[in-house]
Amino acid sequence: MSSANLPSHMKINLESSVILLVDDNHLSLDIMSSVFYGFGARDRQTADNLDDARRILSTQHVDLMVIDSGFPDEGTFQFMSWLRQEAPDPICFTPTIMVTGYSTVSLVRRSRDCGAHFVIAKPLTAGVLLNRVAWIAHEKRPFVKNTIYSGPDRRWKNAGVPPGTEGRRIDDLPIEVGDASEPNMSQDQLDDLIKPQKVAL
Repeated sequence: MSSANLPSHMKINLESSVILLVDDNHLSLDIMSSVFYGFGARDRQTADNLDDARRILSTQHVDLMVIDSGFPDEGTFQFMSWLRQEAPDPICFTPTIMVTGYSTVSLVRRSRDCGAHFVIAKPLTAGVLLNRVAWIAHEKRPFVKNTIYSGPDRRWKNAGVPPGTEGRRIDDLPIEVGDASEPNMSQDQLDDLIKPQKVAL
């Protein structure tokens, strides 16, 4: 799916954007890099460990980060806590998409609560990824930064899913990965859990 397939109000140009891809699986990094190349992104930085990701964020401007949730010892969530709570401006505001092979309710809530803009279930599809990138590029959510939570504000109107977004598969994983304590959710359920909601203040 290319930007040409998006509705006119969702068109994006990634030609001059810097994309940081973080995953300890080199094949996944290659796939994500190829997908963003297809989207027109010329500057695609990759990191197979969190120390390199932190170094890249600290030494150059990054327009979007896509990070895998599966780094050992809670590494991804510790990294996100550093990014949102400790990293200086403007690094702490870096738009972030988290990808996961285990799309359980608890994991998606943790991803949301640590400041991720969206969670996308593996295996990735180009259409879903491009729609989420376009949504981040065009959304007007303010950024909340305090001692309890730092990340995109959820006390906002419910904008719904991006136009043209289709449903996802029932099962997110095509292979056996061991017993899970919770069932995986569909991509639509992920979006419902993480998207902005109306609240009474």
